[in-house]
Amino acid sequence: MSLPNNLDPVYFHKTFRLQPELWKHAVMELCTQHHLPHHDFHAFTDGTNLIASVADLYIVKIFPPFLRHQWDSEYRVLKHLNNKLHIPVPELLAYGETENKWVYVILSKLYGVTMESVWSEINVEEKKRLLSQMGQIMKQVHSLPVDDLHNLPPQWNTFFDEQIQKCKERHVRLNAPSWLTNEIENYVKQNIHLIPTQFTSVILTGEYTPFNILVQKSQDHWNISAMIDFGDAMIGFNEYDLLGPSVFSCEGNIELVAALFEGYGIPYSNVNSEFKTRLMLLMLVHRYSDLKTQILIPDWETRVGCLGDLEGLVWPG
Repeated sequence: MSLPNNLDPVYFHKTFRLQPELWKHAVMELCTQHHLPHHDFHAFTDGTNLIASVADLYIVKIFPPFLRHQWDSEYRVLKHLNNKLHIPVPELLAYGETENKWVYVILSKLYGVTMESVWSEINVEEKKRLLSQMGQIMKQVHSLPVDDLHNLPPQWNTFFDEQIQKCKERHVRLNAPSWLTNEIENYVKQNIHLIPTQFTSVILTGEYTPFNILVQKSQDHWNISAMIDFGDAMIGFNEYDLLGPSVFSCEGNIELVAALFEGYGIPYSNVNSEFKTRLMLLMLVHRYSDLKTQILIPDWETRVGCLGDLEGLVWPG
């Protein structure tokens, strides 16, 4: 396999991944190995791994050894979700490991455009429609039994404890506003009791974001047509999955937030101050938390000056 050994993660992310000519041949080799056509190669360089469309029918996704955990989540969750949802997820056609420890999946290509690509062009009613559908999909995934995914890493309790320990350092490093970093330790300490230690674990895809939801237009309305990318899936507390759409898509608009929650089956009138604090705490300790880039509410850093007020800005009403 024409992929390098011991590739430095920084070089991989900043150079290798962004230059498809360096890894195109590896994609071709995998297609040949699995007796698939490999014309019409098209690389996607905005993801975390090496991703390419081939023959306009397949997606080849190659993970470096240091991101093996994402491969583990991707192929196991796709196998588990196969034919269990009312919308398509990619069909897992092949998966495996190369001789130098890179791992891969080959998936069916699903059609549609990302929700992100149309979001700025559609009106509030269309946004409410899509967010309600997103909530319904999330509820359906959460209703599935975990079964043999119970040991999917990371384990929730260990993961959550580790995230709490490095929470402040993360937000300082990512240049969160000073009022947030000054308050965060006390906020977490005072509210940690709101996170239940006993709950029914669910499949968390982490991907209810506008980048990984595909939509198509039919009869003048946009509808969710597919969901992709399961490399960040894990098993844990259901409310963790509400964070992505809350910050990336709801815009601090009560109509949009209500559409998401009510699609999921939670009347928005039930989202009280304790619920909002629990969500904010989960958002602060999220493994990819970066509020400066994720909260898409104009001037939020100066509009509020404490985490309690930020709760009300993200989840108004």
